[in-house]
Amino acid sequence: MERRGFEVVAVSSGAEALSFMAHDTPSVMLLDLEMDDMNGFEVLGAIQNNPRYRGVKVVVVTGSGKKLPPHIRVLRKPFKIDALIELLEGNSNARAS
Repeated sequence: MERRGFEVVAVSSGAEALSFMAHDTPSVMLLDLEMDDMNGFEVLGAIQNNPRYRGVKVVVVTGSGKKLPPHIRVLRKPFKIDALIELLEGNSNARAS
């Protein structure tokens, strides 16, 4: 992603992601649904319920077959980097599998 011009910040948990966002709001977040401390739905809810994060693009990256609401950007694992780039730069409602 850095070679494509994105600044990348990696965190290891949902709580760490929300803590980071308290002082620095990213333009894009890749969010796994399955994490040890919080699940991705809890993190997604915290982001969607805070007006400060309204402009953050969230892409759920998952290997799960769970059905997600149509307004959620989803990238199914495994994926190719080109699919991620297309999702970030292309149609805001795109879904990749």
